[in-house]
Amino acid sequence: MRDGSPGRRRCFTVAPPPSIRTGAITPLLGGVGPTAVMSLLHNTLIAASMRSGLGVPLLRQM
Repeated sequence: MRDGSPGRRRCFTVAPPPSIRTGAITPLLGGVGPTAVMSLLHNTLIAASMRSGLGVPLLRQM
């Protein structure tokens, strides 16, 4: 329902309800692997460098 009246409470769900099997969200039993961790660290380093005004660091890929 698209009711634009102010004061109307809106609720959005980001994750599915717990009744859905978690295997549909994360197919790996052990969680995330080393590649995902490295990607997260890489993106965090780039974001921190850009936020501090240093620009994008040149990173060597292995």
